[in-house]
Amino acid sequence: MRRGHCTEGTLGSKCHALAFHTPQPWAGARDFGCKPPPAALEFELVKKPDDTPYCNSCGYQLTGLTESSRCPECGKPIVEVLVRPSFFGQGRRYTSARKLFGLPIVALASGPSGMEKYGAPVGIIAIGDRPSGVIAIGGAPVGIIAIGGVARGLFAFGGCAIGGIALGGFSVGVLACGGFALGAWAVGGMALVLVNGWGNVINIWPW
Repeated sequence: MRRGHCTEGTLGSKCHALAFHTPQPWAGARDFGCKPPPAALEFELVKKPDDTPYCNSCGYQLTGLTESSRCPECGKPIVEVLVRPSFFGQGRRYTSARKLFGLPIVALASGPSGMEKYGAPVGIIAIGDRPSGVIAIGGAPVGIIAIGGVARGLFAFGGCAIGGIALGGFSVGVLACGGFALGAWAVGGMALVLVNGWGNVINIWPW
């Protein structure tokens, strides 16, 4: 028997016993100089995701609740609020290792993950459900440059855009352009303006 390759005998038995009685599989086996098999190494790296049941209304963990039909925290019926992270599937999460001004260069968060119902990435370039960043792209982005469904930023582009310069179906800004535009200067199918506008213009001030 060579050191580090225990497959049988007393030492091998100890290795296998420790593999199943320590918090980290095969961690104790290394103390005896044994080399874990490839399958064991793979098992160490793959952790079972936490699927703890919780209340969808208040977030209270419902593990072990067997004698009540309501959430102990908010009082709502269990049948209506009990969920598990696995119910929502798994979204995508990515954060670049490189940072600038303390923020990751790229942050991606889309879809539910664990107890998060949606992705809310923060970074220089943020992409996801509710991103925040210098450049934010997604469902409801907030940033210096915001592009998405409901965009809020210095430069906002989206179905609904709110910002200094806003461009979208419904836009509100100092300079607004869209189907319905509200701003100091506005261009659109219906433009509500404070200073000047182009299109079907309605002057807000002066009346």
